[in-house]
Amino acid sequence: MKGLIIYKGKYGATRDYAALLSKELDLPVFTPTVIGRQLMEADYVLIGSSVYVGKLQLQSWLIRNQEWLKTKKLFFFIVCGTPAGDKEKTDKIIADNIPLSLRNNSILFLKGRMIRHQLSWTDRLLLKMGAWLTKDPEERKRMQGDFDGVGMPALRPLLQALKLWDLEKRQALLHVNY
Repeated sequence: MKGLIIYKGKYGATRDYAALLSKELDLPVFTPTVIGRQLMEADYVLIGSSVYVGKLQLQSWLIRNQEWLKTKKLFFFIVCGTPAGDKEKTDKIIADNIPLSLRNNSILFLKGRMIRHQLSWTDRLLLKMGAWLTKDPEERKRMQGDFDGVGMPALRPLLQALKLWDLEKRQALLHVNY
C-alpha cells in the first residue's frame, strides 16, 4: 500500500516528527504547497500539523482538500503544547479545525517543543500574556517553561495504529481472495 506524509508547522517540531516517521516507515514527506498527484495515488496519509493559537497550521488545507482526503485512510498527528490528556482542549482543537467528514480517522496529539528564546518576540509576548491571564498555577508554570517532547517514543501509538490498520487491510484482502 502506498502512503505519504504531509506536514506543516511553525517552529520545527512537526517537521522533526515527519522526518522521524519518514525514516521509520520509508515514506515520502511533503508540505501542502508541493503535494500534487501523489495525494491521489496514496492509500493512506499521515497528516501532521502544529497548533498555533488554537488553530491547526493545516486547517484551511484540510477544508479545501476534504473531498480527496475522505477517500483515504488518515492518521493525524497534532503537535502542540496542550497535554494529550486534556480532553476538553484537545476535543476543542479537533472540533474547531478538522472537518467533520475527516474526524473518523486516527488522531494523536504529540507534545511539541518550545524553546522561549527561539520564539519570535510577538509569540513570547502572547505566551506571557496568556500565562498572566491563566488562573491555574500549574498551567501558568507550564506555559512559562521550555519543553521538548519530540522523539520516537511519542510516535509509538501512531505507529501501532498504522500497523493495526495495515494488518486489518491485509486480512480483509485475504478474505476477499478466498
